[in-house]
Amino acid sequence: MAEVTWFRTPADDDPGTLNACYNALDVHVIRGRADEVALTLAEGRRTFARLLTDVAACAGVLRAFGVGIGDDVALGPLPGETAVVGALAVARVGAVAAYDDRAGATVRLGATDAGVVFGVDGDDVPWDVAMRAGRTDPAGCADVPGDAVLARHGADTLTVLAALGASDDHTTSAPPGLTLAEVGGVTFWSPGAPEGAS
Repeated sequence: MAEVTWFRTPADDDPGTLNACYNALDVHVIRGRADEVALTLAEGRRTFARLLTDVAACAGVLRAFGVGIGDDVALGPLPGETAVVGALAVARVGAVAAYDDRAGATVRLGATDAGVVFGVDGDDVPWDVAMRAGRTDPAGCADVPGDAVLARHGADTLTVLAALGASDDHTTSAPPGLTLAEVGGVTFWSPGAPEGAS
């Protein structure tokens, strides 16, 4: 079993609380690994500190749009680092990454002809505009129940504990159309990003 940092440890009928993004990024920065490579992509390497800055900004945008624990965020195909940042930002606010275009999703994040956009209430907000706003109020990590769902695609689900490698089911696989990405020991689904390096 993988080492998991809990906010509140499980006890009896209490599943405890934790956050997958915290385990993937924050813990490594706190432990002095800020300048180590967290992710390697075609466009280059990203350190834990750089990735944490971008993920917290993206999560700040999601929070500003009203996304909270258990809300669906529809994630479409995204380029490279944006796919990883989006997936980890959704985890940071405690939402569920929905890879099957859920109609009830609070926010949609996807690529259009104009570039990557946040879709909110029928309007598209360009990625760069939203991220500039998110950097002014980055989001901290939400306390998520230990038995929470991290991602959903049709009938397939990925739990937080499975992503952390701490569930009874140690085989994490991606549904068709998604890939596995790994950052800081956390394996999650991603809409098109290559596997990362820890």
